Amino acid sequence: MSNTEALQWAAEADDSLTRNEILTDDKIIRKITAEDDDDVTPVNPVKISHSEAVAALNTSLQCAEDQNFEAHEIMLLSRLRDRTFELKIGTAAQKKITDFFGH
Repeated sequence: MSNTEALQWAAEADDSLTRNEILTDDKIIRKITAEDDDDVTPVNPVKISHSEAVAALNTSLQCAEDQNFEAHEIMLLSRLRDRTFELKIGTAAQKKITDFFGH
């Protein structure tokens, strides 16, 4: 490699370094999340009732059992269903008359 070629190569390498910003982990994360934000369109969240959630989890549980999922996966779905059912019961509990009066 001649001196001229070596100098040209060094100049190209310097140009490459100045074009390519050296990023820290934080900068990389900010850059990626900023790019992700551009792709996302805001969506109005859909409210799902406890009854619908329990029905969906029952269906998922039945499917998992039919497909011979591993025991820990079936147990997780079962626990999620049971917890959702508890929330359903808790919100459907009859209110006391004292709940309507200030304390």
